[in-house]
Amino acid sequence: MELIIAREVIWEWNAHHALERKQVLLPLYREAHVDSPGDLLVAFFCASAVKSESPERKNIGAEIEQHLQAGRPVLIYFSEARIDLAEISAGQEEELCLLQKRYGAQAPVAAYGDEKEFRAQFTRDLEATMNTHFKVEVHPLFAAPVATSLPSPAQKLSECAITLLSEACEDFEAYIGRTKVGTSLKIQANGKQLVEQGNTEAAAKWESAFQELLTGAYIHDAGYNGQLFQISAKGFAFLKSIGKTPVGYIAEMGGM
Repeated sequence: MELIIAREVIWEWNAHHALERKQVLLPLYREAHVDSPGDLLVAFFCASAVKSESPERKNIGAEIEQHLQAGRPVLIYFSEARIDLAEISAGQEEELCLLQKRYGAQAPVAAYGDEKEFRAQFTRDLEATMNTHFKVEVHPLFAAPVATSLPSPAQKLSECAITLLSEACEDFEAYIGRTKVGTSLKIQANGKQLVEQGNTEAAAKWESAFQELLTGAYIHDAGYNGQLFQISAKGFAFLKSIGKTPVGYIAEMGGM
């Protein structure tokens, strides 16, 4: 599963940066039998029945050493996921310490507990590695425009609009759900239903707040037949100006 996640993160990096940086990441696997080593090596370890002195472990270690000696970056990850076999679980801490002691100075070893943690860690590490080891000058055509000013609290949104935007900011993927059937309106963010059902005054207030965000481009349509919306770059800039930061997957990707 880690390989699948790593490949997804790499494709996401390509989608966001390949055009402007003129760089494309092409993941290679051991089965590809490439003649030359790649520019970046990603290695995975976990406490298992495979002993550290086994030929397989020695081969992995030799490959890591080869990359480091050549001055190429290496990202090492150690799974701390719970293992049911007692004799294996007991060796997790020792195994992690050995890896950190051996490679920590040149290739810090990152531990993760589950797939979500690995995705977040690898996303951060890949971005940092590309900026440190493979930094390129971005063509002026793709350079980020100079911001004249960030939206400030002085550019007032209504209280309900700010509440709705803030709740969406706490959501793992910054989503707002909106459905309207007849006179029944439902607006949901961060797992909360914000419209008091049967209260026409409340429905009108929250609908006005939603439209304020939509027409102001603080949120954008995320599909699902116009029932799902997501915070836009302008929305995140406004939230930043009032001290709010995104969480979860959106935070890992640096906002929208």
